[in-house]
Amino acid sequence: MKALLYKSGGRDNAEICQVPDPVCKDTQVLIRVMACGICKPADSSHDNATSMLGEYPVIPGHEFAGIVEAVGKKVTRFKPGDRVAVDNGAPCMTCYYCQRGQFSFCENYKALGQSIDGGFAELVVSPESHVYAVPGNVSMRAAALSELVGCAYHCIDRCEIPQAADVLILGSGASGMLLAMLAKNTQAGTVTIIDSVKSKLKKIETKGVNTVLVDRSDYAIHEAELKRQFPKGFDVIIDACGNAQLIESSFELLKAQGKFLNYSFASTDKKDITLNMSLIARKELSYMGTTFQHHNFEQVLRSMETGRVDPEFIISDVYPLDRYFEALDKNMSDSEAIKILIEPNGPSEGR
Repeated sequence: MKALLYKSGGRDNAEICQVPDPVCKDTQVLIRVMACGICKPADSSHDNATSMLGEYPVIPGHEFAGIVEAVGKKVTRFKPGDRVAVDNGAPCMTCYYCQRGQFSFCENYKALGQSIDGGFAELVVSPESHVYAVPGNVSMRAAALSELVGCAYHCIDRCEIPQAADVLILGSGASGMLLAMLAKNTQAGTVTIIDSVKSKLKKIETKGVNTVLVDRSDYAIHEAELKRQFPKGFDVIIDACGNAQLIESSFELLKAQGKFLNYSFASTDKKDITLNMSLIARKELSYMGTTFQHHNFEQVLRSMETGRVDPEFIISDVYPLDRYFEALDKNMSDSEAIKILIEPNGPSEGR
């Protein structure tokens, strides 16, 4: 089969090539991958210093969906032809955290697309326990983003957004837009998103989200506009961009006992972030982290089925597997790109 293979860290050690088809064991499902998302934090980091890949050689791609090609003899829930999405996480189920049901903190955590071959390939195998049926009205492209939507869902759950709360989201990339749409489904009063890219703000406005443009040459401009619109500040602020200056100034925009959720992995502009600990104490602010999806695929797919969340809304580009590196470069360099998908087996529309 054709696949994106990293032989070791760094793009120079990666290529689109032919590799042996995976073998489907008794408890596994063999899946023909129809769509796989490029994850900007993960797929842009695959060099020796910062790679999120755990072992080599490996096929990356942890956001994917497809059609069942074959099943192992002990598989009971699926058959060839079924449309499925895959939870990429592979907790050990035996460590301290797994025994407490905190699977995302597994001490021996592995993941498809990181330490186990993933979805940037024509075929992939997954344990049956990680496979979920995709509702008939949910496209393969949308289903491929189940993991990303699950991460956003977990963040919103962590927020515990109060009734009539004013919510601010920093950044209108793929995650920021999903967070905004999900926050709109809560009891929040207003949801505002800020970004420096006008086209992204115009797009998310169609979902009923308030927007404020960031002028990177003078951050005081958008801060003044936010204070004008929300003189009391915000109950919840979620960082989905990793910009150090935006993060630092956000604490001034929180109401007393407000919450700041750190959704982005790190400062994307590579700067240290300085927090005003006196301000945090005086206003009794909460600074919380949120990481990964917590194996909530059933909730995610049900929300797609009922129309509560529309992942296709954030898809800006779709490429074949042969053009993966072109797609990755676009994802990194084009500020208007939102979510880019790879289709290893040709167009998935209508399948």
